[in-house]
Amino acid sequence: MIKVLLIDVDSKIPNLALMKISSYYKQQGCEVGFSVTDPDLVYSSIIFKKNRHLADGLAFFYPNAKIDVGGSGYDLKKELPPEIDAMAPDYDLYPECDYYLGFTTRGCIRNCHFCVVRTKEGPFRKVCEVSDICTGRDFKNCVLMDNNILADKQHFLDTAEWLRSHNFAVDFNQGLDARLMDEEIAQTLASLRAFRSWRIAFDSMEYKEDVIKAIGMMRDAGISLKHNLMCYVYCHSDDNVPDAVDRCRILKNEGVTAFSMLNMDVPRSPQMQKLKDWTRPWAFWSCDFEEYQRGFKRAGQA
Repeated sequence: MIKVLLIDVDSKIPNLALMKISSYYKQQGCEVGFSVTDPDLVYSSIIFKKNRHLADGLAFFYPNAKIDVGGSGYDLKKELPPEIDAMAPDYDLYPECDYYLGFTTRGCIRNCHFCVVRTKEGPFRKVCEVSDICTGRDFKNCVLMDNNILADKQHFLDTAEWLRSHNFAVDFNQGLDARLMDEEIAQTLASLRAFRSWRIAFDSMEYKEDVIKAIGMMRDAGISLKHNLMCYVYCHSDDNVPDAVDRCRILKNEGVTAFSMLNMDVPRSPQMQKLKDWTRPWAFWSCDFEEYQRGFKRAGQA
């Protein structure tokens, strides 16, 4: 029997690629899992570039195995073979997972300087229906990893209708494009059960008015902004911290929780770390960034 070891280096949620690999090899009658010893095949997934070096020792630890390393942190161009990509995920690989997971679209219409989606996935396109993802288990939660599902409004509306009619709670894991928000989309979101908070992004002051307008439409649709909406705020470097703080303050004034997303490819400065810590909800809603900084100084920290 062929033995297949899977290594999930740094996924924040169940790793969809490894789940599909597991399904494929289990279908072939192989022994597959995270704790397989003396493997014939090793599949490792690395999501973040900072962890790329962790693949270097695999050949040493598994000298008799064929090793295959993938993931956006290792090789942006690498894809699963079609026969594996077509497999349904193996949810048994992550016993704690109680939701369906997948993409109904790939790619994005944007080309943000910090984002790898266009390089990795190419232009925006529809790949399947949500009903193709939500099958095989009795879960009532769904996590869709589409990078910009609002880029095809009708597909979004059709997806939402299916989820609503089948009583699914949904998380649009990668966020919703505030620049594409309109009243119908906001009302549709308000009609859905949120598995987690709705998420939008405020990555540049260039689309400040679009973000404020999107927040207003979601508020008017009846969405509780403080409890059911979170906004990503990207910070590229130490020089970008003041701008990120200003974006966070705008969100706070609108009644929306900010969540700072720091560039993982640059060293994290003390100011970037303070921004990250300040945007934890308990601090964000209790004080301004300047007050938070003064608290550090009183405590004798840099």
